[in-house]
Amino acid sequence: LDLQGAPQALVAAMREGVCGIGPLQIRDADRLTVTLGAQVTGWDPEARFSARELTLYDRATQFAIEAGRQAVAEAGLVFDPGLAEAAGVILGTAGGGLGTVDDSYRTVYQEGKDRVHPFTVPRLMHSAAVSALTMAHGLHGPSFSVSSACASSNHAMALAFQTIRSGAAPVMLTGGGGAVLCFGGVEGWGGGRVTAG
Repeated sequence: LDLQGAPQALVAAMREGVCGIGPLQIRDADRLTVTLGAQVTGWDPEARFSARELTLYDRATQFAIEAGRQAVAEAGLVFDPGLAEAAGVILGTAGGGLGTVDDSYRTVYQEGKDRVHPFTVPRLMHSAAVSALTMAHGLHGPSFSVSSACASSNHAMALAFQTIRSGAAPVMLTGGGGAVLCFGGVEGWGGGRVTAG
């Protein structure tokens, strides 16, 4: 199992009391009122995904794929054809591919272009990470996303549990997350006075 040091580094930082909050490293951060956040740093998508995959994966999907890889490996799961046919994915997200939304708005409104990338919708939809995980592991069972604000991940995990308990699937990948630390995401939360600078 190659975890590329990320989980160990996180645990070590927690033991040493290292704060994970710092200056945001995003485009136009100097224009924001809120300039601090708990951002994932040191993430190198090119080292984890092919160029073709990166045309399809928003940052949120990238995180989900890597978390899914680690979960499957740690659980010792092997998706043979029979298991893969019945197993599925339920993920929660409040924002989906918000980075892709942000980039698309820039393309149209700031740069004045008349078109966005043809994969914009597959990248930004809330079920993008679910779709990517099912394809990555060849899963054909119940698969969908849940969006219920800050409770999204909890609801996704509860639904995955109920799916297994009901006998609808023997195994489910579940959890949730996102990647909302982009200009539009931070500005949106700040506009609602949910965050403070």
